[in-house]
Amino acid sequence: MLASVVLACGTPDPGPPDAPADLVLAPTDLPPGFTAQQLSVADLVEANRGPIQATADADVTPAFCRPTADESLNARLDAKNAAVVAAGSADATLVELVTTVVRDVGADALATTERCAQTTVVPRTGNLRGARIDTRYTRLPEPAAARNGARIDDSVSTRADVTTTLPDGGVIRQISFAGYAVLSRPAAPTVTVQLTVSGTPTPAATRPTEPAAPMTDAQFSTALDDALATAER
Repeated sequence: MLASVVLACGTPDPGPPDAPADLVLAPTDLPPGFTAQQLSVADLVEANRGPIQATADADVTPAFCRPTADESLNARLDAKNAAVVAAGSADATLVELVTTVVRDVGADALATTERCAQTTVVPRTGNLRGARIDTRYTRLPEPAAARNGARIDDSVSTRADVTTTLPDGGVIRQISFAGYAVLSRPAAPTVTVQLTVSGTPTPAATRPTEPAAPMTDAQFSTALDDALATAER
């Protein structure tokens, strides 16, 4: 899952014809309530480094649920092979990435479904050192694009309900969504499409409030389908 980032107004830089920048959502195609913001691929890669390293150093239970796909992909992204769109709403952040680098979506599925549908992560480094992060994943239906004949080689999308217990006893809760798909295109390079939407975390409290979902499960599935339809052209 991609890191949360600070956004500024703007649109993606144009690239050569049929480059990843041509395959991301346009500002007018974003989900209702979201406004496009500027985020470069370099910014995204840098923002991801800290969380990826913290996860790599953390204690993960079950141990075989340690995520690996973000680290592998992040190391290979650059402005030539990827494009990113970011957007914000009153209570959520959206990031879409399209890249010609093929993501290991199978690794995502292994780390978030079936025996890994509930995981616990205890970071040993970073600003959450010593915290306990309990995540419950709910797998969402496959994209409608796959059911409608799109050439999707692999895909997985999930809702994550996260409870973070800080060393001082404070508890933070958050709901987020992530969708990943590898899309084959006729006479064009295969691309990875990934979409994440993160809700606003609750304030740390010994009796935390219920977190607000950034959108419904169905709304996220629709947004992912829109992203795949745009990338398929």
